[in-house]
Amino acid sequence: MKNIEIGPIRPPSESNSLLVRVTRGCHWNKCYFCGLYKSMRFSMRPIEEIIEDIEKLAQFYKGKKIISCFLQDGDALVLKTDYLLRILETIHQYFPDIQYITSYARADSITRKSPSELRILREAGLNHIYSGIETGSDQILKLINKGFNADTAVKSGCMAKEADMILSEFILLGIGGKELSEENATRTAEALNVIRPDFIRVHATGIKPESKMGEFVREGSFTLQSEEEIMIEQKRFLQQLKEMDSYYVNEHIINLLLEVRGNLRTDKEKMLSDINRFLNLPANEKLLFVIGRRFNIFFMLDDLNNQELHKKAEGALQKILNKNPEVDFTVLCNYIRQSQI
Repeated sequence: MKNIEIGPIRPPSESNSLLVRVTRGCHWNKCYFCGLYKSMRFSMRPIEEIIEDIEKLAQFYKGKKIISCFLQDGDALVLKTDYLLRILETIHQYFPDIQYITSYARADSITRKSPSELRILREAGLNHIYSGIETGSDQILKLINKGFNADTAVKSGCMAKEADMILSEFILLGIGGKELSEENATRTAEALNVIRPDFIRVHATGIKPESKMGEFVREGSFTLQSEEEIMIEQKRFLQQLKEMDSYYVNEHIINLLLEVRGNLRTDKEKMLSDINRFLNLPANEKLLFVIGRRFNIFFMLDDLNNQELHKKAEGALQKILNKNPEVDFTVLCNYIRQSQI
């Protein structure tokens, strides 16, 4: 789309949404695990530019029914409420069929809004918030330099729910390393049991070597987890989540078991069963599935039963071992995961 400014990312679930860039980058931009916006200076786009882009988008999509719009980049809630209201009004003016307007939002940006402001924004059409709390552990939030504590994460989620917004919470498995794996699972489950979000969007951590977390790995203060250890952490986390009306989903390609998804009230035991299927595989089949998934040969556990795919994964594994018989699969898989973020 010529002369329309588009930001670098959006949630996987917003793949078919209209993208309207309202800020550039992330106003915090200090998280030790994230390198997405490090080379980008944060700025709020002038309202005139945003409105002009919306007008151009309306011409581009003329005659098409658009029902969802995502506001980029990292956190539209940092904008003043009046500023946001003008944007929302313009979107509805040019796209009358819009049903959902969504945005990323940091927990501390949500809590800076008053309850009445959140309700006004909801009534104006901003009805779905994606918030990356990452973890419910104060210890890990400090470790990753998230910039807020668990109380703020819980308060922000509850405020969004009280404003009748759809709430998606992103959490990171493996973000505490081996040292804080149980802490991550337990404290994050405790936080989400209070918030009761509409969606729990689970992402496996991929530590980028150039990040501060990568530095911690090299120093030895943070120990990477294997794919199996991350799945054990996910099992522990899922076990401690209450059976509430929340949709739990491994939606990103970075996750090992994409089939682990469903409503916590009705599908929790099935999700745990899928995790146990993986954990109970013989060691050689477990490694084969991991390699097959990381090289996009397998996508579901049932793919192990496909002889053609099984043989292809065996070839990929043998190629790795021929090149380096002493390969550290934990390091290799982390490298692949971080490259997919």
